[in-house]
Amino acid sequence: MEVVVAKRATLESQGESLADVAHDARNMVTALGLYCDLIEEPGVLSEKFRHYGSELRLVATASRRMVEKLAQVKTIEAAPGSSNRGADPAAAPSPLAAESHSNLSRRPGQEQAIGHPGESNSPGPVPARSPRWDLMPAPLIQSLAAELTANCNLLSALAGPSIAVTLHVEDGDRPVPLTGEDLTRVLVNLVKNASEAMPGGGRVDIGLREMAIPADSSPWLAITVEDNGPGIPADALEAVFASGYTTRSRVVPLSPGWPASHRGLGLSISRSIVETAGGRIYAARRSSAGARLQVELPVRLP
Repeated sequence: MEVVVAKRATLESQGESLADVAHDARNMVTALGLYCDLIEEPGVLSEKFRHYGSELRLVATASRRMVEKLAQVKTIEAAPGSSNRGADPAAAPSPLAAESHSNLSRRPGQEQAIGHPGESNSPGPVPARSPRWDLMPAPLIQSLAAELTANCNLLSALAGPSIAVTLHVEDGDRPVPLTGEDLTRVLVNLVKNASEAMPGGGRVDIGLREMAIPADSSPWLAITVEDNGPGIPADALEAVFASGYTTRSRVVPLSPGWPASHRGLGLSISRSIVETAGGRIYAARRSSAGARLQVELPVRLP
């Protein structure tokens, strides 16, 4: 996706259309979907590793939708207000949320250590996949707790082996006006920022609870992402959400021969997603050390 975004910025000078790039990107994502089909076939992966198929499909499906959004940018810009982000898709649980819903049988308030790659949090059978994974609708979340749990292994892999990631769910088995795809994008941005602030290792704690509100008010849920890194300067708690704001080098090595770009867009994108869903997000300093990001979402009422 980094390549696609960077390519779009230089299309005119290279005489190449956005449709050309989107076409090639679709082909790559379609290939990823085919690999999902392959590794989910019986006998390909042992029971311990079968969760990789669902997690990879989550990434493939979200990537396909993002490619389609990039391809429609000019149309959307030409007709302000035509974005379909606020559309009300069919309210059905996503594949990963359905798979992880059984995890909610644990007692409220019980902390869950998120396993690193190879350690499945969902030992049960992988649910049947859609025959048209790339055309699946983006349903609104039916259970925020289930959807958050579904992202556990993905977030742990993203943080890396030197970062301990834990999930603490007190409540939250309720629907919210956000799609699973957008929740994943927000969580990835928050956990990625936290882990990159701790190159020597550390801890990221993710929590979910129902907020205390007056009895006559609609219920809200809060997701917190806390780390024990250097924290955010007091005078930058709002500035971190500005597009382009970053305190890190613009390009850092991610692995040999693969640089990672820092454009300072993650938190800005996250705020846009959350506010479009009617929620809010803000940053704070922890009383001890580290940063605290809180995402607050209204419960979607029938």
